[in-house]
Formats: sequence, structure tokens, C-alpha cells
Amino acid sequence: MSEEQSSRKKFLKLLGLAAGATLVSKTGLAKGFDQTEIKKLTPPQQEFMNEYEKWMNDFTQVVREQKEKPDDLDNHSKMIVLTHEAEKFQPKLDEYMQDETFAYIYRVSIQRMTNEI
Repeated sequence: MSEEQSSRKKFLKLLGLAAGATLVSKTGLAKGFDQTEIKKLTPPQQEFMNEYEKWMNDFTQVVREQKEKPDDLDNHSKMIVLTHEAEKFQPKLDEYMQDETFAYIYRVSIQRMTNEI
């Protein structure tokens, strides 16, 4: 397995895309969530989701570029940096995932990113 594939696999495992995708109901995904949903979070959770949303947007862009130019080393470097940034989210994510509302909003946001990729 190449280093690039290993990094992607590690990253996807870190995010728990498989678990997140299976845990979100089809009806929940269909309706999505609006900005009023995020207001149900605590201020620290809101801040976390806002930061995470920015990160997801950056990551989505890097993945799009990866598909268009798979040999672009600069883009590959960006992906590595973003993967390391994702690791920094993990402690707070573990804590916040105990809250049902947060977990739902997080899973829907992950599904949105997955659909865009």
C-alpha cells in the first residue's frame, strides 16, 4: 500500500465516515439541518462546528483537486497537512459526540462532505 493510500485510509478511519454514514437515518439525511439546528449547540460546540466546517470546505477542495490532478505534489502536501489538522479535532470531537444533538449535526455534516467528494 502506498503512503498516499495509507494516509487517506488513516484519515477516513479517523473521521469514522463508515460509522457516521450508517448511524444517520435516511430521513435525517434527507431533511438535513438548517442554521437553527446549530444554534441548539452550546457555544463551545458551535465554535467547534464552525471551525470544523471551515476545515471540511478546505478538505473538500483538496480532494477535488486530487481527482483532477492526481500527481500534483503541492496538493498532496495540503492533504497531509489537513489530515494532521483533523487529528487535532479528535479530543473535542470525542467529548462532544456524547451529546445527541451535536452527534446528529456532525454526522449530517460528514455526509454532506462525503457526498461532495
